[in-house]
Amino acid sequence: MCHVLLILPLVALPVFWILPLSAALPVYGVVLGLSAAIYWYAICAMRQPKQNGAEGMIGETGQIVITDLGELHVQVRSELWDAVSTIPLRQGDPVKVVAAERATLRVQKLEARTTPTGVRVTHGYEEKRFTGDAQDA
Repeated sequence: MCHVLLILPLVALPVFWILPLSAALPVYGVVLGLSAAIYWYAICAMRQPKQNGAEGMIGETGQIVITDLGELHVQVRSELWDAVSTIPLRQGDPVKVVAAERATLRVQKLEARTTPTGVRVTHGYEEKRFTGDAQDA
């Protein structure tokens, strides 16, 4: 059904046989304008990157979840995915998805950093304040 809109200029050609030229030109101009707008939105939609499935996870960050059987999974966007990594990972490690192969995500560990104020930051989120005092424990 949506492909009918792509041939709209051809469907509107008989307007030149039905109406006088002075009326047919503006009508056909409106049809061409609408068709151009539809084509523009369709092209913009086709150029957008994938937003679902494993391919849509590339570049996202998540956390490692290890099951009782020792299988490696990553939680990204509140979903659990099978994961593989070239380095050993532990439960809760922050990771970034670098590739997708079928239903398995290839992940890379994100390094945690400490700011001068003593706040540990991992992939943009404040995790824990530690100053070395006994109160922090």
